Amino acid sequence: LNPEAGPLGSDPILHCQESLREEDRVPYEEMLTPAEYSAFAIEKVAQALVEAWNNRKEGGIGRAFGNARIGHCRRAVYSDNTAEMYGDTTRRDYVGMEAGEDSGVDMLFTFDKNQKLTGVVANVACPAQVLEHRNFMSSDYFGKVKEFLRREYGEDVFLLSLVSPAGDQCPRDLVRWVEPETPINDPNIVRNDVTARKADPSMFDVSGCTLIGRRIANEVFFAIEGLTESDYVNDTVLTHRIVNIDMPLRRVTPAEVDAARRAIEEFSASVGDRTVNFKDKAAMHVHAGVIGRSRAQEFINVVPIEVHVLRLGNIAFATNPYELFLDYGNKIRARSHASQTFLIQLCCGTRGYLPTEKAEKGSHYSAYVSGGSSGHEGGDLLVRKTVQTINELMAN
Repeated sequence: LNPEAGPLGSDPILHCQESLREEDRVPYEEMLTPAEYSAFAIEKVAQALVEAWNNRKEGGIGRAFGNARIGHCRRAVYSDNTAEMYGDTTRRDYVGMEAGEDSGVDMLFTFDKNQKLTGVVANVACPAQVLEHRNFMSSDYFGKVKEFLRREYGEDVFLLSLVSPAGDQCPRDLVRWVEPETPINDPNIVRNDVTARKADPSMFDVSGCTLIGRRIANEVFFAIEGLTESDYVNDTVLTHRIVNIDMPLRRVTPAEVDAARRAIEEFSASVGDRTVNFKDKAAMHVHAGVIGRSRAQEFINVVPIEVHVLRLGNIAFATNPYELFLDYGNKIRARSHASQTFLIQLCCGTRGYLPTEKAEKGSHYSAYVSGGSSGHEGGDLLVRKTVQTINELMAN
């Protein structure tokens, strides 16, 4: 955004969504490619790390736990045992959601030596993608959390936002469906004759983004108010371990490959002179992914990943490079010997979605072979290795 182009009002995101003028837009050819952006971001992150290390000061930490309903399972299941991401729950054959939800908010606070708040770490099981279908950059609901925190505690308080395993989660309640306030273009999100409901505002728009930010911020406010002197720690154990795991490649069968080839051939024969649209490409991407995997599995059996596990006193942190389905995160937390376990997905690269066995059988977006490199066998291995490492660190 160009702040000189016009008044932004109190909310730059709202301005961007409702009144972005042509002169505010960035031409496509001026945008960074993914590789260019990666190089740009890595340099900035590295600079920030060096600066933080060189300017570290004496201080302390505190921790807390809260609950805020933010994430919802986004995969609806039907009577034939199929599933659909953002599936229509008004259908007569709808039987329920594929997985549960996690309303937990794990929090860690940093303080200076005078016990003045300097930072907040918040870990929640919901992607920050309320505004995912908009043509502008946004820090989404975590940006709203920071805004609320700084109103309360000052501009020098920082927020580290961490998303835990939430590959099958979203900010939207599919049962109490509320239509977007402004149009979206997604072939997976189609509703007809929608009933107006008394529920949360649209979780595709700024109104929903603000509400989620307020819910998380409220938990932070309550937690900080409840801290006691015994919760403040300025001397503790810090250990770190890198775990390299050879994750089994999710394989496809000859029957699946034959079906994919037939689907592509039938589509090619029927398309004629008409324009191939986004929905066509999305459908063919699924079949192309099956064929691509059949070729890959001739040469590789495993995909190496890097996992980081950190012990901070009686707290554990663990990363993974997937959009990891919720159930795997729940298993890690339940079996962890740490009194509090922070989990962070999409770290050290991205290997796509990692669905559960139930999701693989239900199929659809986020559970297709084309969506990720590993399947449920890999998910179980990741859980075992992560839990083993956490518990080893906590025992020493």
